[in-house]
Amino acid sequence: MTHVTSTPDVTVVVIGYNDAKRLPTAVRSVLNQTLRSVDVVIADDASTDTTPAVAADLMAADSRVQYVRLAENSGGCGKPRNVGREHARGRYVMFLDSDDRLERHACKNLLEALEDNAADFSMGLVRRQYMATGRQTLWYPWLFEKRRVVGGLGDCPELIQDVLSVNKLYRLSFLDEYGLAFPEDVHYEDQLFTFQAYHRARRIAIIPENVYVWRIYPPVKVRSITQRRHQIDNFHQRLEVHRRLDSYIAEHGTPELQRVKDLKFLENDMRLYLADIIDGDGTVTAEVLREAEPYLRAMPRDRFDALGISLRAACGMALRRDLDGLREIMLLDRRNIFAARISDHEGRTYLSNTAHEPGPDAAFALEAPENAFLVADGSTMLNAPFGTFRLLHEVVGTTRRGPSVVLHGRTFDALHKVAAARSDWTLTIEGKVRGEQHPRWESHVTVEEQRHDGLRWSVTLSPGPPFVMVASSVEWELIASLRIHDQVSRTPLLWHPSVEPVPAPLPLAATVGLAQSGFVGPVEGGAARVSVVSAPGIRRRVVNRVRKRLLPVAEQKVVRPWRDVHTKLLHGAYAAMRRLPLDHRLAVFEANMGTVYGDSPKYVHEEMRRTRPDIRAVWALPAGSRAPYPDVTVVERGSAAYLRALARAAYWVDNQTFPPYVRKRPGQRYLQTWHGIPLKKMGHDEPGRPPPPQQPDRGVGAWDELVVPNAYFEETFVAAYRYTQGLIRYGTPRNDPLVNGSLVRDAARSALDLPPEALVILYAPTFRQDNRSTQVAVETPFDAGALLGAFDDNTYLLLRPHYLNRIRVPSAAQHRTLDVSDVDDVNMLYVAADILITDYSSVMFDFALLRKPIVFYTYDYAQYLAARGTYFDLAEMAPGRFATTTEELASAVASAEADREVFAEKYDEFVERYCGVEDGKASARALARLLGPSGESL
Repeated sequence: MTHVTSTPDVTVVVIGYNDAKRLPTAVRSVLNQTLRSVDVVIADDASTDTTPAVAADLMAADSRVQYVRLAENSGGCGKPRNVGREHARGRYVMFLDSDDRLERHACKNLLEALEDNAADFSMGLVRRQYMATGRQTLWYPWLFEKRRVVGGLGDCPELIQDVLSVNKLYRLSFLDEYGLAFPEDVHYEDQLFTFQAYHRARRIAIIPENVYVWRIYPPVKVRSITQRRHQIDNFHQRLEVHRRLDSYIAEHGTPELQRVKDLKFLENDMRLYLADIIDGDGTVTAEVLREAEPYLRAMPRDRFDALGISLRAACGMALRRDLDGLREIMLLDRRNIFAARISDHEGRTYLSNTAHEPGPDAAFALEAPENAFLVADGSTMLNAPFGTFRLLHEVVGTTRRGPSVVLHGRTFDALHKVAAARSDWTLTIEGKVRGEQHPRWESHVTVEEQRHDGLRWSVTLSPGPPFVMVASSVEWELIASLRIHDQVSRTPLLWHPSVEPVPAPLPLAATVGLAQSGFVGPVEGGAARVSVVSAPGIRRRVVNRVRKRLLPVAEQKVVRPWRDVHTKLLHGAYAAMRRLPLDHRLAVFEANMGTVYGDSPKYVHEEMRRTRPDIRAVWALPAGSRAPYPDVTVVERGSAAYLRALARAAYWVDNQTFPPYVRKRPGQRYLQTWHGIPLKKMGHDEPGRPPPPQQPDRGVGAWDELVVPNAYFEETFVAAYRYTQGLIRYGTPRNDPLVNGSLVRDAARSALDLPPEALVILYAPTFRQDNRSTQVAVETPFDAGALLGAFDDNTYLLLRPHYLNRIRVPSAAQHRTLDVSDVDDVNMLYVAADILITDYSSVMFDFALLRKPIVFYTYDYAQYLAARGTYFDLAEMAPGRFATTTEELASAVASAEADREVFAEKYDEFVERYCGVEDGKASARALARLLGPSGESL
């Protein structure tokens, strides 16, 4: 048992109600703090579960734990926090909810920041953890990018965005000095308490470290207070808090403080309730609008003028009480789906309800907010490139055809992107099991009508696989996948609220034998689903037993052995295929382990088509990929067709490595182009990793020729892999278009649907080992919204993660951000971009050939050096500025053109030493060496 020996520095008040199961985790997260001088006050809001017994056990185990119980439930968080604070013994106090936890160093880091800066309180970063999926996000991370001290709201008004009280350490004497306490008669008490603390504080210390883990659980029958927006009383409570804030500011604040608070209400609180219309029936939203209307109309007009176009237009629809129009606007605001109509009237551009007469509503004056708020004049969103937003795809009707279900849908194309693409587009409906990343099937739609503003289409869901699985419950998500040119947009297929769900297409055997039922219709969020559910009772228990007991046995005893047998048979067949005659008119190409038609193999292939059309090409690409040319055969990596091609082809071209079971046979020639000039150490040089084995028929040992861009590559990469065969000096095939002028900036921008006069920033980071998956998307390590906010609206950000990683487009920057992961040829991105932001990626060496500005975002440079090591000090040799925060990054991008002279000499040295020696003929040299003596004349 741990005993308290002195007055603690920090008291953490843990509040809870009927949360006995999770309470110990919260309390132990305090007791296990690296700051040992802490104690805990458990403030129990009159729980009716086993909370008292659990608290007693915690007190028995550690005397630093106190327990106080309210006589009756208060219905909120304010009173238990106030009561807990009254029992605090420390000089400082924190607050913690029983279903969350503190980071291990939270108290220590916050206390040091507070005392070192003589602050009234300190605050740190919150990490939101979604318990059902494991996904994590950060709470307003841009507020916590760097360590700093601010003088309250007057000095830093953006603090108002963070209304939480739980990520802060307060000096008790500061709270007592101003009588700061939580209101006990209203929910959302954090907002009032935190606002007053911000306003009264003389010094606030802000740290970049995580201090609080906000654990978000799936909704249950009784939702938490912040998840009960569907209850109209919840909106009453929020509005009441803001009215009290208005009264407080009127007495103690300034007009600027009132403006900041009003914007916070519109951009956060009001927005939440307006968004409920997306998948609601409108009943609660109508009540919210009636309640909110007087409050909204009393606000000065300049508050609405400061909003983004979509939220301002939503306020206009709200004041019109147009629920359908509000839904369309909120789809744009919250989900980046352009669902509203755009129309020009007497020189002005309006957003309109697609079902009504476009333009201003004649029932209101032109300058009335009901019309003025929907004016979109000058918004660059109206010229947004395809990929920065989603088109509206939704089910608007259904038909039964025997056991099948026909979904009738519409695709609304407000900006006419499909029409502009002419015939170079495809639309498919994909199905994937909920929780999985990749679809299991896809179906091309039947286009019934095409107009300038969209499509009418249908798709048939037929009985049988894949909709029936041995499970008591399966849910298939339906995704609309639209490809225009080389850009792909995948959007959840929506289900219009007016359309009733229909029975799912199930085979007779499933319906009768397993008593399964199902429906096609919407789920929470309004997205279309195919849900299959076993009927309750004995048959569901049978299905569960099969799934839980028999299927794992079948997987272990039957499926896995069969997979092993199948693999052995396939490899055995491959061994037999290797005895077939070589085909000297066949070449196999692969890039990025069979994922793209791109990189240097693409340009070697293009050269082969031009000069040796007699040689047939097989490309390894993902299943379902389109062939780059009609006479090119596409095979999936690992398939029988893939192995047959590798067994028979006289020529192999690759930029990384073939699977480990592949063996080169005598007479075959293997050209390795590699996929970049190294900064990080590799092969035998890589710390902590055994050197790759040298075998003459596989891996490095099988390469006959290696493309060597320059002497630096030969000194590092060639030496690191102990490679001793042919070297093709100098240049890289994929860089030929960068130096021979065959790629033109305007054409590249046109292909990406980017405005020719825009400022285009390309962000292309290196591979991140801690996210070696495309399953889980990561956030940009900087605030993309703030970065773009530093420039005019005609600035766009292209996100190009490593092909083994996936990146999430930040919602705050969606209309000006393109995820260009699906663009196979990175050269198009280099040519289209004005500036490159990277970290340690080899893209820096290729991009530098264009002599465009490069900015290095290296927030983790020390850690990267320690983990991987580099062949040279990038900080010393980089031909551009280093940045470690969003603010520094924006400054570096803004000054990139002006910095050309500053970095001119260093840029020249960098290109000469580390970049390829390029003459635009590397593809021809590589092909000649691949073909051997017969190809030397090329």
